Amino acid sequence: MRKQTLAAFICSLLLIVTSCSTAMKVGYTHKPLAAEGCEVNYSISQQSEDLFIIVSISSDRLIFTDAPTMKMRNFQGDVIELNGKSLSTQSESAGVLVNNIVLPITELKAMAQFKIEKEQIPFFESGIQKVRISTVPLVHEKIFTNDVIGLWLYKKLDETQRTQDNF
Repeated sequence: MRKQTLAAFICSLLLIVTSCSTAMKVGYTHKPLAAEGCEVNYSISQQSEDLFIIVSISSDRLIFTDAPTMKMRNFQGDVIELNGKSLSTQSESAGVLVNNIVLPITELKAMAQFKIEKEQIPFFESGIQKVRISTVPLVHEKIFTNDVIGLWLYKKLDETQRTQDNF
């Protein structure tokens, strides 16, 4: 009986590890100044011959400008600035009952795309130390002590580029 339980546990663990390694997005949660914070996710998209980083932000107040910019600094000190395009903004509202008072809660989901050139792909290999995205009403800025998004972006961009080149 214990062997079956152990085998089931190992299979579950392998399934989780496999699904994590083939994730379609990478992201983090950021809570500055004890505010509600935001969740930022990055994914890769290919449209025709062009590669894009898709950034989605879920928060209570942050949305992208019409022409957002994203600056990144890697762990070697190199800086890259990407110009983007706002894709969509959605709003969801709900209410929470506290002491017979309904408090409104609004969650915003914004999405933008940033074009990447082939020559820019190696920038991500050493990891991302800092990211700044032009959002309103506050600029989103996050500093990392360890790489969270850079190596994942590098691998996905490189993989997508190689697939495109090996037609």
